[in-house]
Amino acid sequence: MAYWIFKTAKQERYSDLAGEKYVYDNRHSVRVANGDVFLYLDKRSDYAFSGTGIVKRLSQRKASPQESQKTQKVRTIFTAHLSDVIWFKVPISISPNTKVGRRNRAMLGIVDVNLLGWSQSVPSLSEAMYDAVLDLAEVDKLIPLTAKDDAEDFSVPDSWGKIKKRRVMTRFSYAVMRRSDSACVVCGTRQFGVVDAAHLSPYASDQQNRANPANGVCLCTFCHRALDRRIIAIYPSGQLLVCRSVTDPIAKQHFTTLDAETRKVWLTGVNPEFLELSVQWFKEGASK
Repeated sequence: MAYWIFKTAKQERYSDLAGEKYVYDNRHSVRVANGDVFLYLDKRSDYAFSGTGIVKRLSQRKASPQESQKTQKVRTIFTAHLSDVIWFKVPISISPNTKVGRRNRAMLGIVDVNLLGWSQSVPSLSEAMYDAVLDLAEVDKLIPLTAKDDAEDFSVPDSWGKIKKRRVMTRFSYAVMRRSDSACVVCGTRQFGVVDAAHLSPYASDQQNRANPANGVCLCTFCHRALDRRIIAIYPSGQLLVCRSVTDPIAKQHFTTLDAETRKVWLTGVNPEFLELSVQWFKEGASK
């Protein structure tokens, strides 16, 4: 699977249909394939990412005399037929001429798009950059949510495509963070951009509960890592267990700021069994 940028601009040569098909010729990339992922980059009003999707299939045909009139180099016309298209609620500007665009460039680590090869008509995109753009969209709540088909099924099979997984996991994240008003249930911080939804029973090993909000708690990056490393664990009562080896004063400050009563309120909706399982793993690690 590869990642691409499909640019949209004012042009009359090819008949694109937004969200359904993207048309280009052999002067651009001929390496796009079925199952590839793309980001729309809209150049019509602002230099901004406007959506994402999957190439369902690729078809090709010979260029018509009119299509090859401008240059004889145009020989083949490709059509990428699209699926699973998600439009961002607000396009993610990366224009160097606006405050929002400059802020997003800084978030994505972009200095010059030409250095990334984005001056090409159908440029390739690294998986890391694709993930960074979607992370930015999720932080800014730009990915719309849809109703879940089966409210009792929280499984996320490994066979699902990246876009489908992220859409379901975004729903999981919103539900978990809403419970504690986007506050870390360990230290209480609400610092924007460093708080997210963490799994109690790990995503990697518990496929059936990957999208289950009852398996999630809101944690800052520091406390999330501490939970994953079994440095801390949380009882259903709100009491926090902290590994005896913790001597760092900054870590201690994180783990002693919030009282158990407040934490217990924020744990409303979390399945106690997942919390107890996390406590069990903590104790097993402490006994070694």
